[in-house]
Amino acid sequence: MVVALSGGVDSALVALAARAAAGPGVVAATAGHELVARREFTRAVETAEWIGMEHHPVLLRPLLDPAIRGNGDDRCLACKRALFRTMIMEYGDRCLVLDGTNADDDPARPGLLAVRESGVASPLRECGLTKEAVRALAREAGLPDWDRPSDSCLATRIPRGTPLDAGRLAMVERLESFFHERGVAALRVRPDNLVATVEYLPQYADIMRKYRDDFMAEIKRIGLRSCRFQAWSR
Repeated sequence: MVVALSGGVDSALVALAARAAAGPGVVAATAGHELVARREFTRAVETAEWIGMEHHPVLLRPLLDPAIRGNGDDRCLACKRALFRTMIMEYGDRCLVLDGTNADDDPARPGLLAVRESGVASPLRECGLTKEAVRALAREAGLPDWDRPSDSCLATRIPRGTPLDAGRLAMVERLESFFHERGVAALRVRPDNLVATVEYLPQYADIMRKYRDDFMAEIKRIGLRSCRFQAWSR
């Protein structure tokens, strides 16, 4: 088996279970490209190491695909198709590809169509495991990031219809890293024209207030004019 390991708790639990069930022949594979934050790729590598399984990068060039670069409604579907197509070309003739879709994930999500089309197995969904159940099992198993809030790719921060480019995506990663490095485990920075909206979990309000002025200086250094802060619930 090969597990599409994103760095999140869902695919980490799948990887742990697959390794326990099938032994050292199971490998993990993680997409590496401009839409994936480096912290997420690093977390996937560290998770595979913690589990004790072999890890491989899946190198893609998504910005060369007009359906992804255009950032339309089919972006996620095109991106997932590219990922699974590459994984199946490399591994599918000799093993089963698994992903971390759980029972709470909306079956209408475009990316899940790519899962079904590609014949990728989703053991969490097939077992009826919800996000809450996944976290409980991950905690029981001792996975280091069992309670880490869910994240998404950098492209989700860019308004639909605004073309993706490496510069915009790098800007998002740089701004989010400012707060990640100061102890904020989850946030979204959404640039739109010259304004950035910073969405964060309420428990990080004190950190946001403490570094607000420094962050304002940072966004001006990269060419934005202002930002607004907005708390959101998990």
